[in-house]
Amino acid sequence: MRLHIENFAKIGEADITIDGITVIAGENNTGKSTVGKILFSQFNALCNIEHKVMDERLNEIEQSTRMILQNDINAMDISRSMLLGKIWNMSNRIRQNIRGLLGEKGAAAGQDIREIAEKEVGAWKELRDTMNPAEWSALIDKITQNINEVLELPEENIVMEVISRYFNNVFYDQMHSLAPHTANDTMVELEIKGKKNTISFTKNRCKEFISGIDIAHKAIYIDNPFIIDELSTINDLNPMGKLLKELLTDTSGTEPMDGIIETLRAKEKLSDIYAALGSVVDGDIEINKAEDEFYLKNEHFDEPISFHNLSTGMKSFMILKLLVEKGCIKEKDVIILDEPEIHLHPQWQIAYAELIVLLQKHFDLSVVVTTHSPYFVDAINLFSRKYETDAKTNYYLSANEGDVAVMENVTDHIDVIYKNLKNLKKVSFDPIFWERASVNI
Repeated sequence: MRLHIENFAKIGEADITIDGITVIAGENNTGKSTVGKILFSQFNALCNIEHKVMDERLNEIEQSTRMILQNDINAMDISRSMLLGKIWNMSNRIRQNIRGLLGEKGAAAGQDIREIAEKEVGAWKELRDTMNPAEWSALIDKITQNINEVLELPEENIVMEVISRYFNNVFYDQMHSLAPHTANDTMVELEIKGKKNTISFTKNRCKEFISGIDIAHKAIYIDNPFIIDELSTINDLNPMGKLLKELLTDTSGTEPMDGIIETLRAKEKLSDIYAALGSVVDGDIEINKAEDEFYLKNEHFDEPISFHNLSTGMKSFMILKLLVEKGCIKEKDVIILDEPEIHLHPQWQIAYAELIVLLQKHFDLSVVVTTHSPYFVDAINLFSRKYETDAKTNYYLSANEGDVAVMENVTDHIDVIYKNLKNLKKVSFDPIFWERASVNI
């Protein structure tokens, strides 16, 4: 997989190979996080895009039908609560009927739509009896025309709107190049096995989308271990945090007898991952449904420990543990880790790096890691060789050149990363360092 970027935020131009683990190292404010957010936005905006387009059409059909009904029958002499309830039910049934019609025939003719409108609105006998034939016909015509207009909207226009909104939510309406005197459009191109998806933006709006790839996998973005503290609260998270929270709090399949075989197979297949997790996170995760809270149960303590009371470094590992145990990580998924070492001391940086390598190997993931820690880079380098995944590990150095950030592929000479990061000495083969880190290699 290859990601090509032009004039996006601080990045002037970049070509990033994402094959296994991609490490982007560099000082702060050199565009590292932008790469991960672009990848996240590409995958999640376009993942199952046909379903997204269908849902947008059906949402608009339901909402606009509700407005038509409310405007036309608001004068009826019934209570407002009953009126709104009737309108809600009618518009929802029309939505479901249109979905069924599209699923059955793949399209909806005007006559079919009119029959649905007449059936569902006409089910409210009091309304039908109140209106004269001309009023009734005009109401059905209006609903039918509205649904036709929604269904006839070009799919490409809806897709571009989905892309615009998703990227703008992630980048807070600042996708355009931040460099002065840059007039060129913003462009991102994702290439997988010779096929490409190309998105061009002008003034933060998608102006063109050329589709060559059907995106079927999600991208998971992890940048904030404190999301563990927010699992049971309602808050306004960014799209990355919102998706991660949805995955971590998904309660489907939580009955006592659900997923027994899947769990046993996973634990056997991923025994080395569970062993690596167990070296840091000793215990089992419990959910108190009455309190809607998560706890870590450890035999060395009298009672389970609330996630709120875990150290920040421990929370970083708990996120991975939850994702693995809940089966949220699937083969071929994309995971983006934005500076995961920030809350980890060197020994836990090494343990975390091993987990990343093991997860990538077992699930054949595409992993993008941004970092400014030479210890973390070194640990990934070491473990990718230990587990024989180094052929699928790439390294980039991000740096500023004038007003723009550039990404240099340094896979064949990663020493420049250590020189760049405060000129820190390379330490991976210092036996004293590794002995203190207690890494068994």
